[in-house]
Amino acid sequence: MSRTTKLLFTAVISAAVLVSGCTKPPVQELDNARAAMKAAQEGGAEVCAGTEYILAKEKLDKAEAKMAEAEKGGNKSALYKEAKLELIAAVADFEKAKQVAADRAKVNEQAKAELESYKKNLAANAEDGAKYSATYKTSKAKADEAQALIDKCEGEKALAVLKEAAVSADVIQKEIVEGKAAAMKADAQARSAASKGTAAAPAAAVAMPEFDKYKVVRGDNLWNISKAKYLNPFMWPLIYWANKEQIKDPDLIFPGQVFKIRKDVDADKDKAVDYSKRRGPWSLFDGK
Repeated sequence: MSRTTKLLFTAVISAAVLVSGCTKPPVQELDNARAAMKAAQEGGAEVCAGTEYILAKEKLDKAEAKMAEAEKGGNKSALYKEAKLELIAAVADFEKAKQVAADRAKVNEQAKAELESYKKNLAANAEDGAKYSATYKTSKAKADEAQALIDKCEGEKALAVLKEAAVSADVIQKEIVEGKAAAMKADAQARSAASKGTAAAPAAAVAMPEFDKYKVVRGDNLWNISKAKYLNPFMWPLIYWANKEQIKDPDLIFPGQVFKIRKDVDADKDKAVDYSKRRGPWSLFDGK
């Protein structure tokens, strides 16, 4: 074989190898991209790095579409080359999405902890706050807004909402005391008017139950319960008289007991205060 023939043969073989290499589908790159996508999903990227994850997924989808087109008889060399580049870029983007998700998840955990503390403060005044405090209602709405942001992995926004919503528990308690006093006054006026026949009692007053309920917790006593419910600790005998079937000694009540708290107290208010002052809050029970 002449030297010229050998050179021509070598060139033909090299060209064949090159063409063969260009028409080989990028299977390994496709596997790498799918593995990177799965890792990103497990790292929470779909929720905590939605934009980055979507961009990476679009590149993977484009690469798979080009590979499918090549298999149907398209320009395999060009399509496989383009698909390979898309897949390599997709891997990098999935890894970026995974890292972004990890960073945002840390902030989200911080927001969760602050929201939990915020909710505990609200829970201490939940029942009365919902009835009497506008500040409580606003704060509760802010807590719900922060929770919705946390659910979407938007911890930074949630922290901003909680910072804006921060309010002293004293403000809520002050509004509760004022609201209770106003409600008791309005109820008393309505009942007084009804008893005198000067005006019909408002429908809302008629519909109100005769008693509220109160569950005793550790450390409670009738003196403090009366202070909280009637704004006057000397009215504690009203609670004792309404719950004599449970209270054998007014100086001895137990956690878990549920007491009836009278709403209409005007008729016996002075009697209760007089009894309390004559007896004294700390004297031993004399059975009377």
